[in-house]
Amino acid sequence: MKAMQLTTRYHLKTLLMADRFTTKILLARLLFILLMTGCFPIHSFAQPGSLDNTFGTNGKVITTLGSFSDKGNSIAIQGDDKIILVGSTYNSFTTSDFALIRYNSDGNLDTSFGVDGKVITPVESRSEANSVVIQSDGKILLGGSSKYYLNLVRYNSDGTLDTTFGTGGKVITDVNGYYSEKCKSVAIQSDGKILLGGYGQHNNNDNPYFIIVRYNTSGSLDATFGIDGIVIGDVGKGNSIGIQSDGKILLGGSSNLSFAIERYNTNGTLDNTFGLDGKVTTALGINGEGNSMVIQSDGKIVLGGSSSSDNMDFALVRYNSNGTLDIAFGINGKVITPHGSSSKGNAVVIQSNGKIVLGGNASNNANNYNFALVRYNSDGTLDNTFGIDGKIITPIGVSYSIGQSLDIDSNGKIMLGGYVYNGSNADISLVRYNGDASVGIGEVSFKQRDSKIYPNPFNSSTIIDFSTSLHSAELNIYNTHGQLVKQVENISGKEIQLSRSNLPSGIYFLQLTENNKIIVVDKLIISDE
Repeated sequence: MKAMQLTTRYHLKTLLMADRFTTKILLARLLFILLMTGCFPIHSFAQPGSLDNTFGTNGKVITTLGSFSDKGNSIAIQGDDKIILVGSTYNSFTTSDFALIRYNSDGNLDTSFGVDGKVITPVESRSEANSVVIQSDGKILLGGSSKYYLNLVRYNSDGTLDTTFGTGGKVITDVNGYYSEKCKSVAIQSDGKILLGGYGQHNNNDNPYFIIVRYNTSGSLDATFGIDGIVIGDVGKGNSIGIQSDGKILLGGSSNLSFAIERYNTNGTLDNTFGLDGKVTTALGINGEGNSMVIQSDGKIVLGGSSSSDNMDFALVRYNSNGTLDIAFGINGKVITPHGSSSKGNAVVIQSNGKIVLGGNASNNANNYNFALVRYNSDGTLDNTFGIDGKIITPIGVSYSIGQSLDIDSNGKIMLGGYVYNGSNADISLVRYNGDASVGIGEVSFKQRDSKIYPNPFNSSTIIDFSTSLHSAELNIYNTHGQLVKQVENISGKEIQLSRSNLPSGIYFLQLTENNKIIVVDKLIISDE
């Protein structure tokens, strides 16, 4: 490290003494010294949506728990960027247990957690964890269900069961009058009380109904909520629960083949100021399936999932805080995005810049599903700076991989978790994608101007767009050996159309200078595909 620092100081000193031509060459060499030594954050050059090669193996992690199938259903990222992934592990074709895994931020198993990073917890004969949330004290709460009942389990931060919760760390809840109850989502109120959202089949008519259960911090049912801690909503499947800043509770999902949300007051009664008597439904195509909900900082509500007419497509709906459709979003509040030949949106997150990421899986034929992402601008348009025209498909397994849950770490990197087929059964899987290039204090001299490159990768030409106009700027393109391969001078305006010329496919770095100052450094990818 000391020798590296001396080398870097030498080049900086030489830069000050060099003429203009030599400065260009030395800047390029310095850039690649910094890239190779790690002094310059490599993520600054990563195309948003590209696989993060610092994570696992080329951005991917696959974990096997048992000899039968394992499923990853929900992710939560701790404050230290360790990753919690939960789901189930099957002991046979008909029995399964809760599964809990913790990874270090690089994708390696955290051996300080459970047994070599893994925890398996029998709850009932066929239990599956579908949702995870981390308490402010670091304890980990898993919500799920067995064949018949709702399941809730709490762990200490080291993966051991929290025996102060329920019975030996576990709570099993039967909703009277319903069968096959499913917990799909868990949330924690500001007072520490726990909300479980899901649905159950009615004993008499077999229809599914929205269900919310509230527990005290000890795991006992909260008798001040609904009837003995339980609220039954309208017909539908509640898949995602959320708590507004005023404490009101949202349960989003599907009803009558449409997206649906119900809002409740803090005591469990329906909030009649929301939608129609506390409920909203939104039709999308022949069948709309709302799977994941997030509340924006401005109070608007985004429900993500799928819509089908001829094929299944990614779908989003955004509502105002009163339940009306936000007509400024997409087309009258709705966005439907074909992705591959068929796709299903299972999880939605909102980045700190307001962009919306919808994750799930997409297929290019009937038997081949892959992890998939789509990113949208805050108005619902596709973000063409992300992946290819806003979309990404990532093959992992032999014939299918199912993306179930999303989260974003402190560096803005996007994590998609789920499970993959290995040829004989399923394994738990994680993929991490690069987010937007950040500009830290140490990077200011390399990027002083906001820019977008689209498309990237490109075949014949691409466009570089700037937030403000350039005046007599100069663009230099370098290959990975630091050699200058293309130069464009006297650039003015807010946009550059860059042609490939005779450059071979591969990775390149662009350097834009104005008034002899570097204002942008970024990565270009030329592809023949």
